[in-house]
Amino acid sequence: MRKFLLIILVLMPGVAGVCIFGHYALQDWAGLQLAYQEYKRVIDSSTDMSTLFVAQSQQNIQRINLFADGTWTLLSAIFAAIGLHGICVMRS
Repeated sequence: MRKFLLIILVLMPGVAGVCIFGHYALQDWAGLQLAYQEYKRVIDSSTDMSTLFVAQSQQNIQRINLFADGTWTLLSAIFAAIGLHGICVMRS
């Protein structure tokens, strides 16, 4: 019964979190690549500071989103590892 509870309450949510947040982190990574390319294009082509600030802000928004999703992915992995450790050290 205790192993079942560990699997249901700790391990499965941790694995699900890694999958879900990892998926969104990969999407934000692709968005960051596009935002950075646009930022580089604006740097090379425009001298207008307001356009540069907007492009930089969009790029920074993607960086923050990627950081948050990556953090949640790692926290979910830790949660899953705690559940797996609990299952491994539990006496039958």
